[in-house]
Amino acid sequence: IQTRRADPWAEIRIADTGCGIPEAIRDRIFEPFVTTKEGRGGTGLGLAISLDIVRAHGGRMHAAPGPGRGTVVRVQLPASGGGR
Repeated sequence: IQTRRADPWAEIRIADTGCGIPEAIRDRIFEPFVTTKEGRGGTGLGLAISLDIVRAHGGRMHAAPGPGRGTVVRVQLPASGGGR
């Protein structure tokens, strides 16, 4: 987990070293009910709800493959507190 100020944003980066996001669903991971945990109890709501919360505060959220493997999620919120 890393934080930094990247004006006009406050940025939080969360990286893991897991198996990454399958390319087949990479463009859909923020949609409700999209999950990589088939048969393991995943509902596919976590990232969709997280994105809604971030947007409600005037921010944005991105996910990309990490260096080598894993995933990096970047949350950007207005540094000025300019959300709703």
